[in-house]
Amino acid sequence: MKVTTMTASHAFGKGKPDPSFSSAGNAGTAIAKYGRENVVDATLGVLKDDDGNFLSLPTVEKVYRALPADDLMDYAPIEGLHDFMVGATEFIFQGHQPKGTYTSGVATMGGSGGIRHMIYNYVDEGQTFLIPTWHWGPYREMATEYHRKWEMYEMFDKDDHFNIAGMKEKALEILQRQDSLMAIFNTPANNPSGYTMSDDDWKEVTDFFRQCAKDESKRIIILWDMAYIDYAGDPDETRSFLKFFEDMPENILTAIAFSMSKAFSVYGMRGGALVCLTTSKEVADEFEQVNTYSNRTTWSNGTRGTQQMLINIMADPAIRAQIDKERNAARLMLAKRAEVFLKEAKEVGLHHLPYQAGFFITVPAKDSAGLAAKLAERNIFVIPLARAIRFALSAVPMRQVPGLATAAKELFSGHEPD
Repeated sequence: MKVTTMTASHAFGKGKPDPSFSSAGNAGTAIAKYGRENVVDATLGVLKDDDGNFLSLPTVEKVYRALPADDLMDYAPIEGLHDFMVGATEFIFQGHQPKGTYTSGVATMGGSGGIRHMIYNYVDEGQTFLIPTWHWGPYREMATEYHRKWEMYEMFDKDDHFNIAGMKEKALEILQRQDSLMAIFNTPANNPSGYTMSDDDWKEVTDFFRQCAKDESKRIIILWDMAYIDYAGDPDETRSFLKFFEDMPENILTAIAFSMSKAFSVYGMRGGALVCLTTSKEVADEFEQVNTYSNRTTWSNGTRGTQQMLINIMADPAIRAQIDKERNAARLMLAKRAEVFLKEAKEVGLHHLPYQAGFFITVPAKDSAGLAAKLAERNIFVIPLARAIRFALSAVPMRQVPGLATAAKELFSGHEPD
């Protein structure tokens, strides 16, 4: 007898190499063979300095290393430390919490932990949530894991603007067959495009959902994945759209997935929070209750060290100001890399998705795996997506940015998107 599987039926066939970390592994192998200076590793969304080293924020590291053992290693409450949730909420809104709203939430394992909770707790099994064509791939993988479905709308129209008409059309289709709809928006500095929705985009989106909510039998959930906001510009400007969430109907719930990974350059420490906005105190209380339960049944307790670190940062204005200064320097460094790439792309005629800010620039391609393989032959490692290749300029020292767009253009023949 030959045993071919021992899994439960729902798990059979699950699992495949993650394209991001597989490509990163290939880059690491090439670096070991040829030397870091001869390999471009544009794979993972991690900030590296212009020497190619991991970029930590020095004051964040100092605060973390000063924590006593009990703050680093003891259990945290299942829902998270109270002062952490206060600090995380303050950091999320920075004075822009919409009027007339309640908030509540839980600490999560990174922003991804919060997204997992929303897909599981706010989308019924077998039902569908809404995402744009250009999105973070694990949204789909989480859906598959929990027997949920997704549908996509083309993110950009023919003029490379946000495709609000397409989003509305697809949302209405889903609402015709479901009483509940969750739509995910990853902005500003969308992964993978680098696009930022404008205030006008958000006004039209929120006006549309208010109209949908007039049917009181429907429930609308807006999930804002804010992972890259701190590298998208002035904090006040990037949060100005939140004014459109004031006085929402009670059957609209807004959830916010907050990641400490990018904001504080602590990717591997898995700090984050899931926070809601609602005009219903009962819905806010329910939100904390159901997501606390999911914490317990998924990872039990979160990482106390990152929570206490944020508490200490938010309690000291001088420390916070210094971290803001260090983060802004990193943002400007990233913006300069993008400027060089975009200028060269324009000169050589390399089409890319509309970019305003963030870690990534993405080039649509029909045979993305083939194009990525050709670039790898030149020791340029990128992430192949379903319809594009993604350059993580966050990880590429400035000295290696010139020539990347040219190399992609030179190898592009036969890979043009349909």
